[in-house]
Amino acid sequence: MIKARLLVAGLTAAAALTLALPALAADGPHRVYALASQNGSGELGTVTLTAVGEKTRVDVAIANAPTDVPQPAHIHPGSCAKLDPKPKYPLTSVVDGTSTTVVDAPMSALVAGGFAVNVHKSTSELPVYISCGELGAKK
Repeated sequence: MIKARLLVAGLTAAAALTLALPALAADGPHRVYALASQNGSGELGTVTLTAVGEKTRVDVAIANAPTDVPQPAHIHPGSCAKLDPKPKYPLTSVVDGTSTTVVDAPMSALVAGGFAVNVHKSTSELPVYISCGELGAKK
């Protein structure tokens, strides 16, 4: 049963990324990056950046997220393998698999590299990362 769920989640994420590939390749008002599952969570998805003048809308979408459990999310300096523990930009907690936040930074600064989006298991389990994706990584 768990393998079937992971397979469905993987196929869902693959379909979402396939649809997002033009955004990954093109310079434009949107950029989409993959969020990989961490610590055996099975939670993976995408983070979409949209330019809003000198600010950036950050949309997080995660498959297999728990229902009604707020999962804190942040943009950190560093990579998924080596995150600076101090977040640069807090994001609205992911609830039921989605989050939308407008960050006070231009998209160009976020996609220049050197930042990662990470999602925590819950507010009571902040040290447990369940998903992470690097911004500006390989277009």
